Amino acid sequence: MLSVIFAFVVSIFGAMLLVPRLATVAQRWNIVDRPDRQRKLHSSAIPMVGGVAVLLTMILATPLAVYGGNECQILLGQLMEELMNRLPFEVDSFQLVIRESDYVGLIGLLAGSLILVGVGVLDDRFQLRGRQKLVGQALAVTTLIIFGYHFSEVTIAGFKIEFGIFSVFFVYAWVLAAINSVNLLDGADGIAGTVGVVMSLALSLMAIYQEQWLTALISASMAGALIGFLRFNFPPAKVYLGDAGSMLIGFVLSALAIRCTFKQNSAIAFFAPVALLAIPFIDSAAAVIRRRLMGRSIFEVDRGHLHHSLMKRGYSPRISLLWVALLCTTTAAGAVLSLVTQQPAYALASIFIVVVVMIASKIFGVAEYQLISRRASSIAKSFLKMPSANGLNYQQSSVHVQGSRDWQDVWKMLCVFADSKCLNEITLDLNAPWLHESFHATLRRSDANRAENQQWYSQIPLVSEGRVFGRVEVYGPNESGYSHQQLLVDLMDVTALIEQTILTSDEELVSESSDFGFQPVKVGPEGDEISEAFVLPSKPR
Repeated sequence: MLSVIFAFVVSIFGAMLLVPRLATVAQRWNIVDRPDRQRKLHSSAIPMVGGVAVLLTMILATPLAVYGGNECQILLGQLMEELMNRLPFEVDSFQLVIRESDYVGLIGLLAGSLILVGVGVLDDRFQLRGRQKLVGQALAVTTLIIFGYHFSEVTIAGFKIEFGIFSVFFVYAWVLAAINSVNLLDGADGIAGTVGVVMSLALSLMAIYQEQWLTALISASMAGALIGFLRFNFPPAKVYLGDAGSMLIGFVLSALAIRCTFKQNSAIAFFAPVALLAIPFIDSAAAVIRRRLMGRSIFEVDRGHLHHSLMKRGYSPRISLLWVALLCTTTAAGAVLSLVTQQPAYALASIFIVVVVMIASKIFGVAEYQLISRRASSIAKSFLKMPSANGLNYQQSSVHVQGSRDWQDVWKMLCVFADSKCLNEITLDLNAPWLHESFHATLRRSDANRAENQQWYSQIPLVSEGRVFGRVEVYGPNESGYSHQQLLVDLMDVTALIEQTILTSDEELVSESSDFGFQPVKVGPEGDEISEAFVLPSKPR
């Protein structure tokens, strides 16, 4: 027990000493995060050495704790024994017991961590492609499997499930999901580090309860290293974790969870680790749903993550950080309680409470809920006839994912354009991270023939001051009364007006629309149909 505390304390001070020195090296080697006027809005280049600092601290603290932790009880023995006597369970306070298999697992974890941090540093320096990072991540997971990080069976509700060879695929899915979910969450000062501290401390408690001392020691050293790093990463950050750091957190915690919980033959083996990593998993799942329903790549960057949603609500970076810490602590507490009491209901209840709180308080998940419900509504309404001004059957949906600007006038203008040109479908997708704005809308003609040989497709980017902030996609029938070349020319007039809205107010937009020949007009009742928009001039300009 004292060795675990010793590792925790040593890691805090070790990281505080290492981070500023490594930051100087990072500046010299150009391993920095530079502002790009689009998504990275900080004022100057910031070193990305958090991952290297955390790993080096853990490598130094672990052997010190193993071979020196017992000696520290000479100074703190009486105090610690008094504290441990108050714990609801017994622990061995005099000897750190490490089995031979523990050393094998430690070597595998160290080798995999070195591979992953190496990949992360290369990505921070040279911006690797997604597939290249995935290969490096898979290699790190393979190293874990070779050194024994797998399991053969689990018992849930009295039923024994034997994985056999499929255990390997489950380990790949589990660890890769943890790596990338924490990586996605690392989008604001202190977020990933704070989440990592909470999860590491919770996992350390779970390991102590099971007397898995090496797992507890490594978790505690990671928690301490992250606390020391947060001294420089707390808003406003002077140093970043980088991909090396955020991936390392997910990798180490998911690997230790396999040793600590997954090898139990009960439902706890599944629900406890899922609850432990619930916040990163929820955030990542929401990102995938949001991007897919908006027609974007799941790898496309946006500002719809949990911390962005909190800041959209008006919370300061530090209050947002506190919210994330509280939510993560709730699920981590559920994981610990489920293990101690052998009741998976605590893990499930903690996840349910967090989801309900986020949605009910509208701090996260609102946009995703709207996208899902409106997609379902659109499918249902596709069976109903809803004629537009031209007698065509259209269904539309729009979601303001983030921001405060009113994009409805712009969208209604595109709706009238699509109706006047008898388009099969038109989509407006706006994503301006530097303005904290994101808007997505689609208008579909339900009675159109969407066979590939019966329609054409085009996409026009939206650019302002050299920054791409969205796109307009159109699908048109091959046979219509309009030349597709002239239609695209007319559409580019409209997109030029949309590009101006980034720099103008909503009142200026209406004034500008008059210069383009658009006039406000009612074209249908309020509701899902086109309600108020701009009518295109009958002749090309």
